[in-house]
Amino acid sequence: MADQESDETQDKDYEKKRNDELRLLYTSCVSEIASFKQQQWHVTNYGLLLYAAIASMPKLVGAKLTELELFLLYGGAFAILAAGWFLVGMLFTSIQERRGRQTEVRKLFTPEFMHAWRVGQPESEVPDLPREKPSLLWLFRAVFIVGFAATSWLLARFACVA
Repeated sequence: MADQESDETQDKDYEKKRNDELRLLYTSCVSEIASFKQQQWHVTNYGLLLYAAIASMPKLVGAKLTELELFLLYGGAFAILAAGWFLVGMLFTSIQERRGRQTEVRKLFTPEFMHAWRVGQPESEVPDLPREKPSLLWLFRAVFIVGFAATSWLLARFACVA
């Protein structure tokens, strides 16, 4: 009888620990996804700020820039494009990994939780597919491309005018 009570206590302890671990992992994924999304915005905003700094260099210097200086400014603009493209892509991959973890954790949650998570709809209508969730990766990359194009155009225009 004492062995049975001990086993039940161990089972309850294990279940509580398991639930705590799942809750911790799920909460961690939620906060990491929010953080990665915020970092994508920061990378994009800083990229635009750097493009503006590069595009304003010819006006700040006031004198005609040499070919080497223009080449360095174009190179800097391209480096911003490449770094921004890579960083927002890397952050997107991290978001997708966390979404995949959330999906795996949700598989271990109770049917009541999943019913509430799907807002009362059947599983066939609300599949848990992390790869199909909306992403702004295309927007961030488009901003970097447009920023590079605008910076290049302004540099070329300043080079022709001066």
